[in-house]
Amino acid sequence: MLHDEKAELIGPVIFEGRPDKGMPAFKSMTEAQISDLAQFLHMRVELTANRGLYKVQNVVVGDARAGETYFTAHCKSCHASDLAHIASKLEPVELQAVFLWPAAARGRTPKPVKVTITLASGLVITGTLKRIDDFDVSIYDAEGEYHSWPRDRVKVDIPDPLEKHRELLAKYTDDDMHNLLSYLVTLK
Repeated sequence: MLHDEKAELIGPVIFEGRPDKGMPAFKSMTEAQISDLAQFLHMRVELTANRGLYKVQNVVVGDARAGETYFTAHCKSCHASDLAHIASKLEPVELQAVFLWPAAARGRTPKPVKVTITLASGLVITGTLKRIDDFDVSIYDAEGEYHSWPRDRVKVDIPDPLEKHRELLAKYTDDDMHNLLSYLVTLK
């Protein structure tokens, strides 16, 4: 949905379905109905993205010492030095968002994603990810040459630099999050 503008990407998926993934085809839908459905889905994405229109207050409610203990046990091995003065750069709400969902941090330029593609022939190509979705993957190789393949014909390996954050997200308790934020706001 994020790359679709006027049902040009989602329309064919709705019409043809994805039987291999359990989604039936909707061949009886008209072009106008598919356009209406795409508009509805776009609105849902926009409404979800704009949740930040309200101001969250008083998120610093934890125990900073307990947060420092948590940080030492779970975060320090990767973030020993890169968080100096982080609290002087971000407001508490933003700081909490960054440690919970670092890939979605606002205003930050995402780093290029390195990817390894293994073709059916066994040939391995590495490069910088241009785009990936359920159907296709495209990259620029080390020489800057563009390549694209259907996802079902290649093996795609994308190392996840945020893997540890994702693991912690499933384990955080409310106290862990509040305590960790209370510690991080002390790093001025």
